[in-house]
Amino acid sequence: MFTASLPGGSEPIELRYDAPAGALARVDGRVAGAFDREHRRIVLDPAPHARTLQLECERHSLPTNGLPPGPGLRWTIIKQNSKARPARAIEIAPQSRRLDERPAAVVEATLWGHSHLDVAWLWTYDDAKRKALRTFANAVALLESDRAFVFMQSQPQLFEFVREADAAFFARVAEYAARGRFDADVAALWVEPDCNVPSGESLLRQMLFAHRYCVEHFGIEPSIAWLPDTFGFARTLPSLLAHAGIPYFATTKLSWNDTTRFPYEQFRWRGPDGAEVLGASFAGMDSGTNAVAAERARQRREPLVVGYGDGGGGPTREQLLEARALGRWERPRAWFERLDARRGSLPVHDDELYLEYHRGVFTTHHDIKAENASLERRLRDAEEQVAWCVAVRAPHDVLTRMRAALHDAWRVVLRNQFHDVLPGTSIEDVYADARREYLQAHQSIDAASQMARATLPQPARTPATPALCAPQAHDDGYLFQNRYLRALVRPTGAIAELTCGDGGPNAVTQANALALYQDRPAKWEAWNIDAGYERTRKAARPQAPHLVDAALEIPFDLGRSRAMMRVSLAPGEPFLRVELAVDWRERRTLLRLENWLALDADSVRYGAPHGVVTRSARDDTPERKARFEVPGQRFAAVAAPNGNGIACLALDTYGWSARALENGGVRLGHSLLRSTAWPDPQADRGVHTLVWAFAPLRDATVSDVERMWLQFAGASGVRLFESDRPNVLVVACKPAEDGDGIVVRVRECDGAGGPFALRCGGRMRAVQPVDGCERDEGGDGAIDGESLRATIVAYGLRAFRVRF
Repeated sequence: MFTASLPGGSEPIELRYDAPAGALARVDGRVAGAFDREHRRIVLDPAPHARTLQLECERHSLPTNGLPPGPGLRWTIIKQNSKARPARAIEIAPQSRRLDERPAAVVEATLWGHSHLDVAWLWTYDDAKRKALRTFANAVALLESDRAFVFMQSQPQLFEFVREADAAFFARVAEYAARGRFDADVAALWVEPDCNVPSGESLLRQMLFAHRYCVEHFGIEPSIAWLPDTFGFARTLPSLLAHAGIPYFATTKLSWNDTTRFPYEQFRWRGPDGAEVLGASFAGMDSGTNAVAAERARQRREPLVVGYGDGGGGPTREQLLEARALGRWERPRAWFERLDARRGSLPVHDDELYLEYHRGVFTTHHDIKAENASLERRLRDAEEQVAWCVAVRAPHDVLTRMRAALHDAWRVVLRNQFHDVLPGTSIEDVYADARREYLQAHQSIDAASQMARATLPQPARTPATPALCAPQAHDDGYLFQNRYLRALVRPTGAIAELTCGDGGPNAVTQANALALYQDRPAKWEAWNIDAGYERTRKAARPQAPHLVDAALEIPFDLGRSRAMMRVSLAPGEPFLRVELAVDWRERRTLLRLENWLALDADSVRYGAPHGVVTRSARDDTPERKARFEVPGQRFAAVAAPNGNGIACLALDTYGWSARALENGGVRLGHSLLRSTAWPDPQADRGVHTLVWAFAPLRDATVSDVERMWLQFAGASGVRLFESDRPNVLVVACKPAEDGDGIVVRVRECDGAGGPFALRCGGRMRAVQPVDGCERDEGGDGAIDGESLRATIVAYGLRAFRVRF
């Protein structure tokens, strides 16, 4: 902390300070602005009396922008130059130039003030909180100086950081936000999350929590999903956004593609259910204020996004002065509304937005992905327990405590789904924080579940788990068999035969093989898997197998690492379960599961957030060739034209590859572990338990595979609602966020929309259709005896508030 006295006077004064590490300035205790490498001036209004200046200086903080893609000399220099300078170097002078000096605009571009601030990356959450406070301080200072300026900011988590740090300053921010000048209309998700690994329910909660926060604090309902830096976007995201009442979407990340150019600057993005949002792919998120950038934006009919970012910062006073010759500041919603006026002339994009880059983020830091997936599953089950408590009219104070515990757990899950945390691309300290938070989230869920169990009647006893189907020695292998499937497993762990229990063709040539690859991307190490890695294949080395407790166990040597594979079959399960316990000690090595399928198929169907995505298995175009590693959650399913097929089920691993082979069949690969060295040198090192399964299919629908995955993932508990149609799944049953009843959400899986009924275990009093943010919406939904009856479109989502 540095303190100085400022003289009184009738003219504005200017503070100048070179503070590459960052410093927050307060005048008489009130936030007045901030300094960093780009922001070296703060202008103060005149005051007749002397004032006290306080500088809260960072000892060490990375700059707002220009951060490197990997270690090396540049990274070393940046860190050395990011230390605090002596505060006595501050200069006090008359104001050099006023912001209300307005030259005529030359280009007439649309301008958006902005600062991209990663909630965590090369800094921790605590660091980001201070970066947010400084960034917001810069923005408010500019808003107070220039009445034409508009600043937009996404991520309510950042607003909450500022509220926690300085409630009085947050009140000033909230006042500008309510007037639309500190524009939170782009804050439609709690953070800017990864959009491939989180479940569909997680992404909807990102929207729900953001909506409720903005309504509570600013009186606005955000309408724009501003995700400039997220690493690709799921096929189902337009449907999820539309379900939550969010009509607009924008990114800049598609400009990073390494193979093909995304063809549209503005487009209608259509989901599988036909729902659409207006989409925009901008050239950049931190353009400078120069005429070349402004002219490019004008030609692309897009705004010029002005302000330093990655580590926050935002526009400078110099940029505001230069911007006057380029165009006018505008709220993002106004630009989208003009775009909406020409909706009919826009092209339709009816697919995912796959990023042809950063293909390793589906796999890096498996431990964090596993915790996220575990918490998502536990929250699903705990929420239904609490919904039952609502249905049986548990005491209000008990319900309030249970909802609060669930809310606390969700806050942890949502924050850690940020697009540099869940993908595995942050520094080691971020993951130490995430692990501590995950433990707290588990404790919150435990508390909610314990209260629910104390409220609800419990079964007299838990049914015993049936014994496994013991494998039999057979033809240089081990035969696993129950009424659903028959599998022959070699002593190496490879599956040589996999058929349905009543016979039929073998679905595999060889499956369940482990292989290691060199994993040394040219840059962005934790982010990328480079093309050509497959040329470095090295097979894992199995050791002598043995039978333990009716399961087949095979030790493996994986370089310097040791692993134990366990293959088992339960009598009531339609899949062969595989568990791999591994003490991973490799460096820059990729561990993959590989399967050669005896199926002539051109495509593979993967799980996606509240849906599926179908991708070609051919590599006959540059675009398809670029998709050599793709995201998928829950499963990958391959089917031949005759209906025979196979599903590979996955618990918490997300990277896949699939290629149709020249002589027939499909090679399906699944990435399990990496071991990158930057930015976290300890990424993935340590003990992991990886779980997957193989299921033969015959004329299976998506809903069949989804129910199979739920069984595989261990979904438990008595359902409050059960659907009368197999293609309509109940995907969430939760207490309403405002405490008024419960919300049940359903999904149509098989493209067969129409009427359905949900039989309810409680006595329903009223039903109201709602959207993903739990606002009332139109549509049918009525009580018929013990059932809720409604209709749903193909691949659609519906949600209902139910009161008891």
